[in-house]
Amino acid sequence: MTIYNIKQSLLKNGVTNLKEFGYSDCTIDNIMTDEIYSAFFESMLLENKGHSIAIDTAIKELLQELNVVVKYE
Repeated sequence: MTIYNIKQSLLKNGVTNLKEFGYSDCTIDNIMTDEIYSAFFESMLLENKGHSIAIDTAIKELLQELNVVVKYE
């Protein structure tokens, strides 16, 4: 599985988790830009570190993207 595929999977799982928590408007398009969704997604990513080098690389990239998006929105 490529890093891109892992990132997509993490995004989809993040959306699914947030919808289960009651955030029905969360989508792959807004999980990185919405203040609430992105905060929850960041914590989910941090909780999933340590499973494999590939997953950790994907998480690191998403966290970098997330911090840039949140910081400059």
